[in-house]
Amino acid sequence: MDYTAIDFETANSSRTSACALGLVQVRAGVITAEYDWLIDPRQRFDGMNIAIHGITPSMVRGKPTFAELWPTLKPLLQGEIVIAHNAAFDMSVLRYCLDDSSLGYPDFQYLCTYLLGKKMLQELPSHKLNIISQHFGIRLKHHDALDDARAAALILLKLMEQWQEFDPLLLAGSHGYKAGTMYDGGYTPFKAAPKKAAKKQSVRKKADDAEPAVDVNPGLPVSETVAGQAPGEAPAASPGGQVAAAPPAAGAAAVPMLVRGQRVDIGDKLSASRLLAAVDWDAPASHPEVSQPETVAFLLRESGRCEQERELVFYGNMEDPSGSVFCSKPAAHMGHLYLQLNRLPAAITRIALAFTAAEVCSNRNPGPVRNASVSLIDSRTGVRLAVFPFGQDITPGMAVVIGEFYRYKDKWRFAAVGEQLPGDLTALCSHYGLEAGSAAKAQAESAAAAEAEGPEHNHLTGE
Repeated sequence: MDYTAIDFETANSSRTSACALGLVQVRAGVITAEYDWLIDPRQRFDGMNIAIHGITPSMVRGKPTFAELWPTLKPLLQGEIVIAHNAAFDMSVLRYCLDDSSLGYPDFQYLCTYLLGKKMLQELPSHKLNIISQHFGIRLKHHDALDDARAAALILLKLMEQWQEFDPLLLAGSHGYKAGTMYDGGYTPFKAAPKKAAKKQSVRKKADDAEPAVDVNPGLPVSETVAGQAPGEAPAASPGGQVAAAPPAAGAAAVPMLVRGQRVDIGDKLSASRLLAAVDWDAPASHPEVSQPETVAFLLRESGRCEQERELVFYGNMEDPSGSVFCSKPAAHMGHLYLQLNRLPAAITRIALAFTAAEVCSNRNPGPVRNASVSLIDSRTGVRLAVFPFGQDITPGMAVVIGEFYRYKDKWRFAAVGEQLPGDLTALCSHYGLEAGSAAKAQAESAAAAEAEGPEHNHLTGE
């Protein structure tokens, strides 16, 4: 939930005539900084533009030109996810001003809240900034650059909250949009992602071609042999640097389909970025009195123990103290865990990813959880790195250790475990060293959170 919102105002119809800029920084879903600049465009002002935004030539006299402001502005955009309402306009103003001053483009990705609003708020009669702001109860002084940027930032927060998707790029991708980019020498627009033609599924390796058996006992250290790698042999990798489980389809790298005991090297570049562990399953019969399946994460020390209650991330405690791991439940049959591994405290050496099935309650049996799997996704690009089907049939009252993220030689890897344990979240807490009292508290908080949500959660499932 980190991004930067911007809004330009111009002196006339020329995109090189920027006369004001508002910029708002959002970190972990909270506005942390705001900037408001008047800019001297060294151009004439049209009366129509003055009537819209109220900025006059006398107000910008003595203010910096865009070229003079750029050394201050560039670090605030470089490497960011940038958003704007009607981004096509604001990004063109930025490009034209840079071109006019013979300045290089920064590198960032960007989204448009106008187009997202059109797709996600189809019940509204219009998707102008003031209309969507009014819909969400956001106060707005329209055409004030800072107010407009702040409104765009808050609109994106509202959309993420409404859809329970807490990564801007994944939010856009889930609604059929591909982020625009600006880079040194060019740009690509924010637009609907092209539909890809269906491809034949790659044939998986035969079991006897897999790497030597490994110990998959949950909670125990795993060996450092990468999937499909013979001792002393360099791992086969796809063009993206990920271990390939099957020959790639023509023109594309196959997504590794992991089996128990395999490991995938996440890599140096991703370790400083964002990772999504997306767990989904076939939803069993729904009974209000029966607890729902849940995805959880345990932050582990070198000892293999989770030593603090707040280092158990689940529906009753959605974020760890460092802000490195965050969970959400976008639908009744999905659980998402967002990991920013470079933020983890040095004392945390592993993260255990686990799953609990619903328990039989009041003589109601929800039936087994079927076809459960986890997808590892680079949430900055939406690229799927690996898939691990960890449960064809998980009986009620069972828990599963899906796998572990662990440090190895300054890198992060994922080990597929898929080990079932009898019991619920309490049993998992005991397995990872949390005291019985903490485990019972966690179980109660999870149940209370699910009960408080109640049937209103159905708007996320499409029911």
